[in-house]
Formats: sequence, C-alpha cells, structure tokens
Amino acid sequence: MDLTEVQSEIKNFSAQTEQIFLSLADRFPALLNKKGGTALENLQSMFTGMEEKNKNSSSIGQDLFTNFDKKYTALFEQLNKKIEDLTALNSHVTVIKEDSEEMELITLNAMVISIKSGEKGRAFSCITDNLKRLSNQMFVFSDNLINEEQKLVADITSLKQIFDGIVASQKLLASLAGNSASGIEDFIHTSSAPLGEMAVLTGSVYPPIQKTMEGLQMQDIIRQALDHVLLCLNACNEQDASPQPENELDSVCFNIELMKISESVLKDIISKLSDSIIKFDSNWDSLTKILGTVEQKRNSYVNKYIDTDSHSTDSMLNHIDVIIRQFTDLMQEFNHYHIVQKDLEFTCKSITQRTRTMYSVFENLKPVINNLHHVRILQQIEVSKNEAISSVRDSVTDMDNHIVSAKTSLDSMQQILMKFNAQTEQLLAQFQIQINKDNEQMKVLRTAKTDFFNDLRMGHDEISSIFHNFTVLPAGFEQECVDVQSELKKLKTIKDGFLQIADSLHNSELSLTEKRKTLLSAQNITAWDIKNDRFKELIQHFTITAHKEEAGKIGGFGVEKGIDAGEITFF
Repeated sequence: MDLTEVQSEIKNFSAQTEQIFLSLADRFPALLNKKGGTALENLQSMFTGMEEKNKNSSSIGQDLFTNFDKKYTALFEQLNKKIEDLTALNSHVTVIKEDSEEMELITLNAMVISIKSGEKGRAFSCITDNLKRLSNQMFVFSDNLINEEQKLVADITSLKQIFDGIVASQKLLASLAGNSASGIEDFIHTSSAPLGEMAVLTGSVYPPIQKTMEGLQMQDIIRQALDHVLLCLNACNEQDASPQPENELDSVCFNIELMKISESVLKDIISKLSDSIIKFDSNWDSLTKILGTVEQKRNSYVNKYIDTDSHSTDSMLNHIDVIIRQFTDLMQEFNHYHIVQKDLEFTCKSITQRTRTMYSVFENLKPVINNLHHVRILQQIEVSKNEAISSVRDSVTDMDNHIVSAKTSLDSMQQILMKFNAQTEQLLAQFQIQINKDNEQMKVLRTAKTDFFNDLRMGHDEISSIFHNFTVLPAGFEQECVDVQSELKKLKTIKDGFLQIADSLHNSELSLTEKRKTLLSAQNITAWDIKNDRFKELIQHFTITAHKEEAGKIGGFGVEKGIDAGEITFF
C-alpha cells in the first residue's frame, strides 16, 4: 500500500473514531438522564399519593370512631337520673291531682248545703263557686303537668333510641371505612410492590452505562497517537534518496526507524481500542441482561394486572371499580348518619323545650294554689260566723287539709323543677357540644374520603392511559441503546482497519530492511549509524510520553518527558 494511501486511511479512521466518540459522548448523558416521566414512575407517584390520603382519612376515622359509644355514657346516665327525678315529680303531681279531685267533691257537697240554707248561705255559695273554679283549674294544670312529663320521658327515651341508632351508624361507618381503607391498602401494596422491584431493577441499568463511559477517555489518546503516526509517515514521504550510496542508505535506515515507531504506536492504538471495546462489550452485556430482566418483569406485570379480562380479580382497573363502589356505600351511610344526627339535635332541643313548658305549667299552677289558700281563709271565716252552714265545718277542715297538702306538694315540685330544668339544660348543652364536635370531625372525614375518591375517579382515565402504554424506562431509552451498540460495532471495524494498516507498514518495513541489506552488502559493511538528526527532532513533537520513550529506544537516544498517556481526556 502506498504511504499516501495509508495516511489517507489513517486520517479517515481518525475522523471516524472522533465522530463515534463524539456521538457516544452525546448519547451516554441522554441514557443517564433518569427524569424520563415513565409510566412506572407515574404509577408509583399515583400510588404514593393514594397511600398518603388513605392513611390520612383512616387516621381521622380512627380518632372519631374509637370508643364512640362511651363518649355519651356519662351523659345518658345523668339523663336517666333526671327521669328518676321526674318520677318523684310525678308523685307530687298525683297528690295535687288527687287533692283537686277531693276538693271538687267537697265543693259540690258545700254547694248543696249552701243552696239549702237559702239566703243565709248565699255568701258561702259564692266562696264555694270560687273554690270549685280554682280546684278545677288545679285539676287541669296538674293534668297538663302529667302530660308534659310523659312527653318529656318519651323524648328522653326517643333520644336514647336515636343515640343507639347513631352508634349503630357509627359502627357501620367504621366498618365500611375500615374495610375500604384496608382494601385500598391491600390493593396499593399488592400493585405497587412489583413496581418497587422494577424501579430498583431499572436503577441498576445506570452503573454499567457509567462504566462504559469510562472508555471514552481513550478518544483523545488515540487521536494524539494517530497524529504521531502521521508525523512519521509524513517524514517518510519527505525523504528524497540521494544518488550517493551513503545518503540512500542513511535515508533507508531512517525510514525503517520511522516504520518501527509507526508500527509500535499503531499497536498501542489497537491495544487501547481493544481494551475499550472489551470494556464496552462487558458492560453492555451486563446492561443487555438487565434490560432483558426488566422487560420480563414489565411483561409479567402487564399480564397480571393490566392485560386481564373484565372478570379477573387481579385486574387493577377492576380493583379500582370495586373501591369506588365501596365508597358509594360509605357515602350513603354518611348521608344516613347525617339524618340521624339531625334527629338527635332536634330531640335535644325538644327536651329542652319540654322542660321549659313544664315549668311554665307549674308557674300557672302556683297562683291557683295561692288563690285557693286565700279562698280557704274566707271560707273558714264565713263558716265560723254563719250557724246556717255549720254542718260544713268538717268539710271546710278537709278542704283546708287538701289545700295545704297541694301547697306542700307544689313547694316540693318547685325545687325539683328548678333543679331539673337547670341540670337538664346543662346536660343537653354538653351533649350538643359533643354532637357538634363529632359532626365537625365527620365532615372532615367525609371531605377527606370524598377528595380521595374524587382523585381516584378523575385518575381512572389517566390510569387506563398509563396501562395502555406501560413503560419502565425513559422514552427513547431502548433506541439510544441500539444506537450506542451500533457505534460500538463501528469501533470494531476501525480496529480491524488499523490492524490492516499495521500489517501494511510491517510489510513496508520488511521491504526496506531487504533494501538496507542490499545497500550494506554493496558497500561491504554490516551496520550503519543514521546520520540524519531529523528523527530526534521529529520525536520531540510527540505528546505521549510512552511513545517518546519507545522512539528513543528505537533511535538510541534519550528524550524529554512529555505528557503522560491518559492525562488528556475527552471530557
């Protein structure tokens, strides 16, 4: 091969090598860019968000539902004691009612006697009419008290029944929320665990890529080494053999040394290329195996959780549909709970109103008793001064006893009612504070659950889209790998080209060696010391120390240290 052609080939291979390493230098950073927004990452992010919101709503529910029925136990025990107070009140009302009935009978008897007494009994008759009217009022008010008391007891009993309904609703809500949260937790764990394994596996593709990148450091060394070869070959081309035998011999010997150093440098280039290619191949084989495992895992995940029929229990979308249906049941129970809570609040207000109504009836009864007492005094005076009606004196005494009995019962009732009203209102106020607190917590829980499932509904289409293009590596990653592999194959072709050039230079060296033998024989000598100092000058232009030292050995002279091989890198 002509040296000019060799130089052309070397320049061509040098340009190709530089282009390959430039291409790899662009592609490797792209491969190492992990921010690909893959379906795997998106799905993991979605599951992480679901898990966080599920834990948040579960925590709220746990605080709300734990020992709920015990929250109101003390309040209901105190309300039951109030019912006992109403029993005591009832006994007093019964006494007043009985007294009013007896007074009415006594009054009727007194009226008969006053009528028989004629004109003498007219005054007593008027007093008796008042007594009859007042005793009748006392009977009506006492009856109203009993009715109001019965309604109050019924309201308190209803309150207990409503509360039992609320406890049952709370337990059902706790069960539905717990089952929903547990189902979501199981779904997230089952579906996301393989994703975590794939994420770890995909993360392992990057170390081999980084190790492969280390081979790029050879690019600048190879370029410098090729420049050394070109310097030597240019020097060969510049040698013009003189007609004088000594000059011709000197020129041939000089070119032989240039060929030797060129071959040595080419061997170094081939060695470094071989090392790089071996490193590339080794790391790329590791990468290829990892990518194969990643794809296997991806296909397995798709087959199990995504590409399943509509009745499959493993289908992720079917799981989500089941969760959404469970949420619908949960929301229906929330609505039921809200209605029962409204009933509870209304009944509490009704009990408060009943206690006030009872006290109002009592206030109406109190002046009636006082008036009875006043009329009783008038009756006693009239009987004491009117002999015509002396026969009713015992009845008047009985009337007096019943009025005193009614007043005594009324005084006792006053204490009971005042205490009952004050304590009942205080109890119900505490009750409503607790109810409102629970309602606020329930609203927070409902909002948290609603937000979670709204996100799930809104994300249903997004999840479906992710499933239809489920990727675990950044977009274009596989194609970049194919392109890198193609560039690496080109390096092998270039290495083979350098081997051919080295063979060609070796053949040229052999040819020159034969020529040197002929020239030495013609002059009857066996050796020749090169007189041309250009070889030493030429070597000073080498930038790689190892090549300088090798050239010094070949030329038989020492050299100044240059730049150590590998100190200049592409990056």
